[in-house]
Amino acid sequence: MKNYSILLFLLPTLLLSQQVAAQADALNLTVDLGAAQQKTDSFSESDSSASVTLGYELSSNWSLNLSYTDFGKVFAGPGLLVTESGSYDTQHFIETKALGLTAQYLTDPLIAGWAFGARFGLMHVDTKLSSVAPEFMGGFSHSRLDSGTAPTIGALTTYALTEKLALIVSADYMAPEVETSGIGDEDIKTTRFAAGLKYHF
Repeated sequence: MKNYSILLFLLPTLLLSQQVAAQADALNLTVDLGAAQQKTDSFSESDSSASVTLGYELSSNWSLNLSYTDFGKVFAGPGLLVTESGSYDTQHFIETKALGLTAQYLTDPLIAGWAFGARFGLMHVDTKLSSVAPEFMGGFSHSRLDSGTAPTIGALTTYALTEKLALIVSADYMAPEVETSGIGDEDIKTTRFAAGLKYHF
């Protein structure tokens, strides 16, 4: 079932493709950089994060956005690898990337030229879990991929620099379930703060 969840994000884009092609001036592109904190009961770590978003304006205030976000790679704690030859210390890492589809509402400029908004939607999340045992067999490593879908919410503010270019500052949150231990799933509470530029075609 997880393998098909990405279709939830692509289907609206495919359905709107002809309309989007005919109204290219309704498109905008946002590129931003920031920091993302990933937190569970056992760890809380942050890393740099980057995102690119293609938006389509449904009206002057509403838009539909398709985004790709790299949430970075964080240290998920130490562990122990037990073999016939002995026990070896391990280090565990989590690397998260996501494809998101969100509906966004943005006000007209309100305070000193700043507009404010909120967004909500879904993200298809790919989480790579890797473990490294530097002292075992000259450096042993293992990784696996866990995928799922999680709701996401966010808040943002924008300031027009020119007619086509705007500064955007945002905060977003999601909590996908990931099988981190091989025993069961746990929520990875992910909070991302970012700043970037939005270009209106």
